[in-house]
Amino acid sequence: MLAASAAQTLGAAVVAVLLFGFFRRYRKSYLAHWTASWVALAVYHLAEGAGVPLVVEPARILQAAWLLLGVYELVRRRPARLQMTRYVLAGVVLAGATMLLLAEPLRARIAASVIAVAYAVAGTAFLAARTRRAGIGFTVAALAFFVYAVTSMLGLASVDFLLQSIIGIGMIACLLEDEREAAELAAVEIAHVAYHDALTGLPNRPLFMDRLIVALAQVRRTSQQLAVFFLDLDRFKDINDSLGHHAGDTLLKAAAERIRRSVREGDTVARFGGDEFTLLIPRIENIEDAAKIAQKIMDALKLPFLIGDQELFVTASVGIGIFPSDGVDPETLVRNADTAMYRAKEQGRDAYQLYAPAMNATAVERLALENQMRKALTQRELRLFYQPLVDLASKRIVGLEALIRWQHPELGLLQPAQFISTAEVSGLIIPIGKWVLQTACRQIQQWQKRVDPDFTVSVNLSARQFQQLDLVSSVAEALDETGIDPQTLELEITESNAMHNTAMTMQTLRELKNLGVRISMDDFGTGYSSLNYLKNFPIDTLKLDQSFVRDVTTNRSDAAIVSAVISMAHSLDLKVVAEGVETEEQLAFLRQQRCDVIQGFLFSAPMSAEQLEPYLVERRAVNAS
Repeated sequence: MLAASAAQTLGAAVVAVLLFGFFRRYRKSYLAHWTASWVALAVYHLAEGAGVPLVVEPARILQAAWLLLGVYELVRRRPARLQMTRYVLAGVVLAGATMLLLAEPLRARIAASVIAVAYAVAGTAFLAARTRRAGIGFTVAALAFFVYAVTSMLGLASVDFLLQSIIGIGMIACLLEDEREAAELAAVEIAHVAYHDALTGLPNRPLFMDRLIVALAQVRRTSQQLAVFFLDLDRFKDINDSLGHHAGDTLLKAAAERIRRSVREGDTVARFGGDEFTLLIPRIENIEDAAKIAQKIMDALKLPFLIGDQELFVTASVGIGIFPSDGVDPETLVRNADTAMYRAKEQGRDAYQLYAPAMNATAVERLALENQMRKALTQRELRLFYQPLVDLASKRIVGLEALIRWQHPELGLLQPAQFISTAEVSGLIIPIGKWVLQTACRQIQQWQKRVDPDFTVSVNLSARQFQQLDLVSSVAEALDETGIDPQTLELEITESNAMHNTAMTMQTLRELKNLGVRISMDDFGTGYSSLNYLKNFPIDTLKLDQSFVRDVTTNRSDAAIVSAVISMAHSLDLKVVAEGVETEEQLAFLRQQRCDVIQGFLFSAPMSAEQLEPYLVERRAVNAS
């Protein structure tokens, strides 16, 4: 009996040492529990052989508790909470102490029952885990646990040493299988990270291109068509700049989910980067199918997004390339879909565009124009022209609007319509806008000294410029540099830009007004007017769009609109400027409606500073006389 007890003690101690060695290498907490379990088992056998009954049953209860904690952590693949571990061990200690109050035979039967239940539970857990894991380690350990549970209940101590040896081997086998599976899962995770976008979970560019290569090989064999979509969220940068990157990321994830739900399960939606997404439709019957899919995606994205406590409205521009008509290799198809997407943006955004071969020439021209524009900034090819603003009552020139031109070395003098859209898309509009603001302020400073100290200058702010976080500081810098009275600088924003993000618009306008500058709403009547916003925006001037002024004497609707806008503006204490005045009849109508200021070719076309200064001096002399 003593020899058997010594052998069992030694065997349990050897297994404990082995498990502790594995714990030091792999740092898995379940190995620490199992090590403690085998130490408790060694103490149990030692106490039993030495005849110390007060230690025997508590040691067995502790051994069962640590065994179950280790099984629990291994099966669930995560450590038990520290608080839970403490409660379990405290309960076991309390139970062991209580058992000491019982008679020895009853104590032994209760301990045997607890051990049987614990090993049966461990065996059940390992059998359940075996269905999800490869290898025989869990099976061997589970069967050994069940057999040990039975022998404990029957009191067959003669087979304890053999069963404990098998359990120890099974535990080590489970460890090795767990490590192998963890390595496989890590490899799968690494592969997923390499081929999927971290933010949205969608396939990334490499995986999309791989799937496109496979899909092209399949449709070539069946002589079918496939479609590649290139999608870009419109004005996403404005949202990022105004609301922050967290809001932008949240919006991207929500948009990605809507796009994914808009296509079939076999289609691929990928994120190329930023706010750009690509779609692979591996089989389409005709081009109309691709157009329907594009429209379905655009309709899904038009529904409002609730980001935090703000409701955002987003649109998308989509380009479509079809195999084989628009390309037979992956790179060409993606490039042509991208080109078509840019054409959709140029045509007003919130649209889809099928690729056409002529677009490549347009794309090349756009890229060339962008490169030339970068040089224009450094080589001083940009020019400011100025168009007078005339007070209708006194016929005095009271201000000037700064209008940009590009003195192209080969194409001559370019109007804004020929290059501003490219500047917007490329982001060059930001440095260009800053240059316009500084140049206009320096010029008006000179004219205030030489011609009229009350002259004002109006400067247009582009959509992207108005969304820049440093806009207010740029304006303050221009005012400080030139020393002009802030009241003589008027910044013009378009109505559609103002309505795009009303909360940010209100904040930016208030900060600009705090500098002392005046605010003008340009092209009023052509956007999405809201009288409530107009009442609350801190603006000083409304500029009537020339499209209404042009037919004011021949079109009753235009006349009614102009009359109503002037009356409404005056009731809100706003000044009204009418653009595009070219005839005496238009002038007479506007005078009758008590318009404040007019601008147009009737008085003067836009002129360079050198051409305009003599005209200003002459007009001032005429007015003085």
